[in-house]
Amino acid sequence: MGIWSKDTIDIRGGYGTEDAGLFDPVDIISNQLDVFILDQTVNRLIRYDAQLNFISSLNLDSENAHYPSLFSIDNRQNIYVYYPELNYIYRSSEFGGKMIQFLDLSSNFNSDNCISDFAINNVSDLALLYNCNSSVSLFSQSGKINRRFNTQIVNPSIILSFNTSWLILNVDGQIQFLDKDAIQLKLDGGKINDAIIDDNTLILLVNSSLIMYEIINGI
Repeated sequence: MGIWSKDTIDIRGGYGTEDAGLFDPVDIISNQLDVFILDQTVNRLIRYDAQLNFISSLNLDSENAHYPSLFSIDNRQNIYVYYPELNYIYRSSEFGGKMIQFLDLSSNFNSDNCISDFAINNVSDLALLYNCNSSVSLFSQSGKINRRFNTQIVNPSIILSFNTSWLILNVDGQIQFLDKDAIQLKLDGGKINDAIIDDNTLILLVNSSLIMYEIINGI
């Protein structure tokens, strides 16, 4: 792991199965100034402070659910974890609470097991992004499906919450708000590895560089 500060990267942490180590990290988010990393093979979340000092680890004991690929945290500190083998999303009651089944995606909503990302907004609505059919499904915090959208993005890979809308991207720089047309960002042949929104700034990790865009009525 690394902290980018004053145009340099300070490397922290390392490989290992002990509490502070990383064995098979597959997803990372920041939440309320802390950093959370999903370690897939050992089925746990590791929590660090903003300086990447170890705080705690949480074993995701979810019955027979193993090898999670994605997770998110809502404003009540409930954890949502996606298990592609089962096509289930599990949810905890607050951080550290027992993980219970929240959504069975194979039987109730979209049988295509092709979720590339999911995100939660500031009112705990959940958005699932499907890359095989370029669609988005929106759910309430109770698990009720509200709407489905088709997007103009080819093979979408990332979805982000922004105010009352959602932003969808793919690795080639296609980008679309759900209520607007898609546009193409100029990446000079680069590929988007990750993206976040910080206030009104879209920050893209493109290859080994960071590119920032100010969001004003779109990009």
